[in-house]
Amino acid sequence: MQFQQSQLTRSTQFTVREHGFFVSQRDGRGQVDIAVEIPYEELLPIRLEYRNTVPQRQLLWLLGGVIYVGLHWVRPFLASDQPLPDDVWFWAFGLGAALVAFFLYGLHNWWHQAILHTGRLQLVLADHPRDRRQFRDFTQKLDAHTKNYLRQEYAAINPLGYIEPQLRRVAWLRDLGVLSAAEARTLNTRLTGRVSERTIRSMGQRLEPLYVN
Repeated sequence: MQFQQSQLTRSTQFTVREHGFFVSQRDGRGQVDIAVEIPYEELLPIRLEYRNTVPQRQLLWLLGGVIYVGLHWVRPFLASDQPLPDDVWFWAFGLGAALVAFFLYGLHNWWHQAILHTGRLQLVLADHPRDRRQFRDFTQKLDAHTKNYLRQEYAAINPLGYIEPQLRRVAWLRDLGVLSAAEARTLNTRLTGRVSERTIRSMGQRLEPLYVN
């Protein structure tokens, strides 16, 4: 299972491997920025966040600077009541088109972000509309694959073995959402023989929890 996104300044590739989640990011020249494999034991919890980071103040300053430079450029023509030359209109149109292109590119590649949160690091991608559904599906499959892996590797218990480490492992899987509360209680009962860890009171007396064996 794999997900890949290519941009002008960066390319990102996620790969689900046998024992871990591999992340690779390269800059526009192809140089490696990140190349790391995260073990599934350290990956959860997985969460997807969308963030809008449009730099409104900086864009307003840029627009104001362009307008100021443009007025300063055409001021001599306005002062002399001369018509603006055709090349002035050509450059003004070209500059306006460049600003619009810059804004649209930033909107699709820099300022709308999809952030994948994991237990170890945060991975930031551009929130492309064409990639949004695929990336969301990939994240859901990654979460399910990780939980299935941890369940297969760590959810098996041995009532004849050391109990405390196994109880801690069951609690760890429960905290990560790999096991439900009911599954965790069942495994704890098999390990300890106790139906419940809570203290029972009867007629004002504290009694030991019930045992199944």
